[in-house]
Amino acid sequence: MPFSPFLRVMRIIPALPRSLVGRVFTVFSLTLLLSMGTGLGLFYRYQFLQHIEETQDTALTLVEVATQTIEDSVVIGDYDTVKRTLGKMLFQSPFKRAEFIDVGGGTIRVDAPRVTRALAPRWLTARIAAKLYDVNRIANLGGKDYGVVRLQFDEEKLAAQVWSLVLETAGVAFVVFVASLVLMRTLVRRWLDNLGRLRSFEHDVAAGRVTAEAALLADAPTEIQEAIRAVNRSAASLRDQFGQRIDSLMNSLMQHKSAMDQAAIVCEADAAGVITGVNDLFVTSSGFTRPDVVGQRLGDVGRPAGARLPWQPSDRVWNGEVVIAGRHGRRHWYRTIVPMFAAHGTVERYICIDIDITERKEFERTIVENAQRQTLIAELGRKALAANGLDDLFADAADAAARGLGAACAALFETGPDGMRVRAGAGQLGQSTGLQLACQHGDAPGIDAALRPWFAPLAALHGIDTGIDTAIVCGERTFGLLGVYAARPRRFGADDANFLHGVANIVATAVERQEARNRLTYLAQYDPLTSLPNRRRLAHSLEDAIAAAARAQGRAAVMFIDLDRFKNVNDMLGHGVGDQLLVQAAKRLSACARADDVVARLGGDEFALVLPALDDDGIAAGIGARVIEALAQPFYLAGQQLFVSASVGIATYPENGRDAETLLKNADTAMYGAKNGGRNNYQFYVAEMHENATQRLQTETQLRQALERGEFLLHYQPKLDLATGTISGFEALLRWNHPQRGLVPPLEFIAILEDTGLILPVGEWVIGEVCRQLKAWQAQGMAVRPVAINLSARQLQQADLAGAVERIVARAGVDPALLEFELTESMLMANPEAAVEILARIKALGMRLSVDDFGTGYSSLAYLKRFPLDALKIDRTFVRDLPDDPDDAAITKAVIRLAHSLSLKVVAEGVENVDQLRELEQYGCDQIQGYYVSRPVPAQACEALLAGTAMA
Repeated sequence: MPFSPFLRVMRIIPALPRSLVGRVFTVFSLTLLLSMGTGLGLFYRYQFLQHIEETQDTALTLVEVATQTIEDSVVIGDYDTVKRTLGKMLFQSPFKRAEFIDVGGGTIRVDAPRVTRALAPRWLTARIAAKLYDVNRIANLGGKDYGVVRLQFDEEKLAAQVWSLVLETAGVAFVVFVASLVLMRTLVRRWLDNLGRLRSFEHDVAAGRVTAEAALLADAPTEIQEAIRAVNRSAASLRDQFGQRIDSLMNSLMQHKSAMDQAAIVCEADAAGVITGVNDLFVTSSGFTRPDVVGQRLGDVGRPAGARLPWQPSDRVWNGEVVIAGRHGRRHWYRTIVPMFAAHGTVERYICIDIDITERKEFERTIVENAQRQTLIAELGRKALAANGLDDLFADAADAAARGLGAACAALFETGPDGMRVRAGAGQLGQSTGLQLACQHGDAPGIDAALRPWFAPLAALHGIDTGIDTAIVCGERTFGLLGVYAARPRRFGADDANFLHGVANIVATAVERQEARNRLTYLAQYDPLTSLPNRRRLAHSLEDAIAAAARAQGRAAVMFIDLDRFKNVNDMLGHGVGDQLLVQAAKRLSACARADDVVARLGGDEFALVLPALDDDGIAAGIGARVIEALAQPFYLAGQQLFVSASVGIATYPENGRDAETLLKNADTAMYGAKNGGRNNYQFYVAEMHENATQRLQTETQLRQALERGEFLLHYQPKLDLATGTISGFEALLRWNHPQRGLVPPLEFIAILEDTGLILPVGEWVIGEVCRQLKAWQAQGMAVRPVAINLSARQLQQADLAGAVERIVARAGVDPALLEFELTESMLMANPEAAVEILARIKALGMRLSVDDFGTGYSSLAYLKRFPLDALKIDRTFVRDLPDDPDDAAITKAVIRLAHSLSLKVVAEGVENVDQLRELEQYGCDQIQGYYVSRPVPAQACEALLAGTAMA
C-alpha cells in the first residue's frame, strides 16, 4: 500500500512529549538522525565504490610498471631482481601476495608482511572480495612469453581500511550529532534554565565516568525527565559498544597470535638476548624441548650460514640464514629478529621469527649438483663423438662417473665368456685396468654393487663398502657394467642411478658406433653373404700378387668363375635358395684353392680366384679342373638336388696383362669363351677371345639400330598336314639382313637380343609384321593358314604381354585364330603361376598355343594339364635317327599317344626325308615340319603353297 509508511509515522506522533519544547527537541533529533543516517549511507556507498575502483586502477598501473622491470630481468635470468621487484610491489600496497610464474611452471612467490590490524565484519570482507579480482599480467618481450605476474589482493586489509573509515566517520557523525544536541540544549537552556543540570551529566557520560543512570526528579518537568531518560539510554548504549569493541580487539589479537604460531617459528628473548619462550612450531621443527632452549642466548641457538657473525642484541632488525643442529638433523632457517621498544625508547624485548628453508636449500643443492652432472655428461658426449678408440673413452667415462657421484673410485667392466674384465678405472681402481674377474652370471637383482661375488676381491683389496652399478646395453646385448664405489656406507638415490645410467648410455652408443665402423670396414672389403673378399679386396690382393711376381720375376694368374644357368635357380626356387647355393659354392671354391690363393665374390653368380706364385699353366689348369668338378656335384637345397656348372676363364701375368684391371678383363673374356664353348669348362685367355668379345660388342651396337633401319625380315617355314597332304600353317622365323654381311645366322644375334632386352621391341615388331603379312595375303584372296610365332623368355616375363598382343592384333584387324605362339618347356617352368595367367589371357583372345622342342627340357607331364595348350612339337633330336633308332621311335610314339590322349595336336620338327615322314605317319603324327617339306622362305615364296598345292 502506498500510504503505509505515512500511517506508521502518524501512529508514532501521539507518543511524542506533550510539551512544545519536548516535541521540538524530539523532532529535531529525529530529523538530524535521519539526515545523518541517509547521508552517511550514501557517503559510505560512494566511498566504498570509489575505494574499490581506485584500488583496482592502482593495481593495474603498479603491475604494468613492475612488469617492465620483471621482463628485463627474466630475459637475462636475473630472478633475484624479479623477487625484489615483487617485494617492492607489496610495500604499502593492498596486496597480500605477488607471484611470477614462468612458462616452465616455476613460481617466485613473495608474501606481504603480516600487519596487526582491526578486523572488519565478514560481510564487508566478502563484499570486497566479490568486487575485486586478481591482477594478471603476461611478461612478454619481443613477441615471446616469459611468464605471468600475478597480484592477489588482501581483502582483509582493504576491509579493515574501509571499516576504519566507517568507524571514523561514524565517530565524527556521532560527535556532530552530540554537538548538535549540545547546541540545541544550549538554546533550549536559554529558554528552560531547569535543564542546565543535565549539562554536567552529559560531560560525565562522554568522559566515561558515569556508570549509573541519572536520577529522575519527581518534580522535574516532563522535558527534563525525557532528556534524562535519553541520556541514560545513550550511556548504556556507549557502555555496550565499548565492551563489544574491547572484546573484538582482544579476539583479533588472539587470532593474530594463533596465526603467527601456525605460520612461523617464533621465540621471544629479553633485552639481554636470553630466550624466554618459544612456540610449539619451534619445538617441533628444531627437535629441542622448551627446557633445552629457554634460558639460552638467542645468538647461540642457530649458527649463521656463511661467514656472518652471530647476532648480538641491538636496536636494529637483524635477518639472515642460520643452521640449526637439532635432533632431527641439520635444518636451515631464515631468521628475522625484531626489537620491541618500551615507552621510553629502550629495547624491552626481542621477537625472533624463523622460516624453515631446509627443503629450498636442498632443492638448490640438487639443481647445482644436476647442473654439474649434466656438464660432465655433455663433456663425455663430446669426447665420445671425437674419439677414435674406446680405451680412452672408457677411462673418461669411469672418471666422470666417480666425479659426478662424488665417490672415491669407479670402474668399467666388459662382460666376456670367462667373466668380467676391467677395461678402465678411476681412483683406486685405476690400477686394476685389464684385470680378469671370474663371474658367475645370475646375480641377485637389487644387490649392492660392492657385494657382488665377482667384485669381492677388488672390494677387499681397496676397502670398498658400498657401490652402485648399471648395465651398458648395446642393442639387445649387454656389453658390461659401469660401477661407482665408496669406502664408507652411503645410500645412492634415484638421481645417482639416473646419472650413472646416462654415462652408461653414452658408452653404449660409442661402443655401437665403433662396432658399426668396424662392420662398415668389413663390408667395404668382404661380401656379407659368403664372407669372401669382395671386388675391392680382390683388386688389392691381385695387385699384391702381381707386385710379388714382378719382384721375383715369376708369374701369377686370376680365374673368373661364373655359375651357368644360375638365373634359373633364382627364378624357379626363389632368391633364398639361390643365396644358399652361392654360400655352398663359395665353400667349394675355397676348398679347391691353395693356402695362399684368394677366393672372392665379385657379385651375383660371379667369383674370382687369385693364384699368386704360379710356376706354370698346369697348376692353374689343375685348379680350374677341380673347380669345374666341385661345382658340377649336386647341391642339396630346398629338399631336392640341384645341378649347376661353371664357366671358368683364366688370365696369367705377365702374358695376358701387367695390371689387375687388364687381367680381370681378360679373365672375364676367357670366361665368356668358356660359355661359348659349351659351358662347364675352363679356358685360358688368348688374343682371339678379345676379338670375339669386340665383335659381340659391335654386333650389339648394330642390333640396336637394326630395327630403326628396317634391317629385320621374316622367313616362313611351312607345316604339312599328314592326313590331307596340304599346308596347314607356317612358322615365322626372324632374319637379320645386315647392310655389309647380308643375312646373319640367327645363332649369332638371337642370344644377344635376349641378353640386351632388345627382344622385347623386336618381338612386338615380329607380331605386327606377321599380322601385316596375313592381312596382305587375305587381300590377295588367298586361303590363309595360321602362322606360329616364337615367344622368348623375356617376352613371357612381361606382365602386359597379353595386352600388347591384343592391341597389335586389333590394330591390324586380323582374325586372332590365325596366330599361334610357341614356347619352350623351360620358359613355362621358370614361373608356372605367372605363365598360366598370361597364357590363359592369350588363349582367351582366340589364339593357339604350342610347346616347342618338347622332350628336351623339364618334360613334365603336370604342366601339360595346367597350361591351356593346343599342340606339342617333338624336338628334331628324336626325329633325326628315325626309323633306325628304336629308343627315339619309342619316345616319339609315346609322346604322340600322350598328346592325343590330352586332345593335343603333334608336330614333328626336323623331317628331312621320306622315310621319316612314313614312320611318323604310322605313329599317327598330325603334322610335320622340316627341310623335306620346305626350307624357310620369304613371304613371296609362300604364295604358291597357299594356293593349295599338295605335297607328296
